[in-house]
Amino acid sequence: MFGFLKRKRRTLIGMDIGSHVVKCLRLDLGGDRPEVTHFGMADLPPDAIVDGEIMDRELVIQTIREAAQRADLPNEPVASAVAGRAVIVKKIVMDKMSEADAREAIYWEAEQHVPFDIDDITLDFQILQPDIGAGQMELLLVAAKKDMIQAHAELIRDAGFTPLVIDVASFANQNAWEKLRRAPEAAVAAPKADAVDGLAPFDDDQPEAAPAQAKDAGEFVALLDVGGGVTNVHIVRDGVPYFTRDLPIGTSHFIEEFQKQLGLTYDTAFRVSRGHTEDADAQLVADIVRSVGGEIYQGLEPSLSYLKTAGEADGIDRIVLSGGGAHVPGLKECLAESYGVPAEVADPLGNLDYAADLFGEAEPADLSPLLTVCVGLALREAVEA
Repeated sequence: MFGFLKRKRRTLIGMDIGSHVVKCLRLDLGGDRPEVTHFGMADLPPDAIVDGEIMDRELVIQTIREAAQRADLPNEPVASAVAGRAVIVKKIVMDKMSEADAREAIYWEAEQHVPFDIDDITLDFQILQPDIGAGQMELLLVAAKKDMIQAHAELIRDAGFTPLVIDVASFANQNAWEKLRRAPEAAVAAPKADAVDGLAPFDDDQPEAAPAQAKDAGEFVALLDVGGGVTNVHIVRDGVPYFTRDLPIGTSHFIEEFQKQLGLTYDTAFRVSRGHTEDADAQLVADIVRSVGGEIYQGLEPSLSYLKTAGEADGIDRIVLSGGGAHVPGLKECLAESYGVPAEVADPLGNLDYAADLFGEAEPADLSPLLTVCVGLALREAVEA
């Protein structure tokens, strides 16, 4: 089910079904640099997906088809991603044993850490440290509810595509950042998902890391994907995830406040959230961003307290913003000032090749942070039996 054996690899289409936008992207991975060969996106109405729950299934399917049609996608399998409360990512400690024995024991261990019936989940793990002393080892446990995975897969299938990989959105984000930020020889393996029937195997087929060559080696990096209704927090160091959680704050909260406090229409407030502030009071926009951004700051505190309590980190060293919220004016600066660390906007397209007219009238720099998860999915390579 998990496909650990080495087999022939094949290209996957990255399909990111967000709360506000569906994005489809295909990469050619055969050259020196990945090349974007197909791209399309289509907007979802505000109430089609709420807090990760699909409210209008037919409308979402129609939007997937619209995005795929704009991309003129070939008939190839799809990698997509899930997120939200039904996904659990957690570091655990268990008795030291072989990977094969751990695979037998992991369901019993998971019962102690996952707040769902064990029969209702699919899970996988990666051994992070095979020996931490006292006859124990440290693992990264990933679990998700089966019904959510199957519902997501059926959505893609009913839109006319073959879902081959269902990943975790935070891992896809990390995959894009790790692989496109560093030179190939310095790349660190990010978790890799495989077949729809399981959240599947971590990518043990990648080159070993050379952390000393990477300028962020040893840093605790907070990857913040600010989506429509949720901000995913994914804290990593040298390719290893240390903490993952979702905050119930996203671009829709900024848009709401822009509407209320500035008296703007939804369309104008949306434009302001993308950095077009010419129709708004710049000072009031800055005040609103600081207020809502402060909620993200407060939401991050438990994550950092956990790392400090566990003795793993004193704090984060860098923030990387992605998703639609990366363009909220002043948010990057607000978070950098709050934590006293550098902050940057993710730019996965910066290390990809593409035709000059591929994105139409859209500026690649504007699109790039919105495509982080989609690019991370397209960088996966499926395996054939």
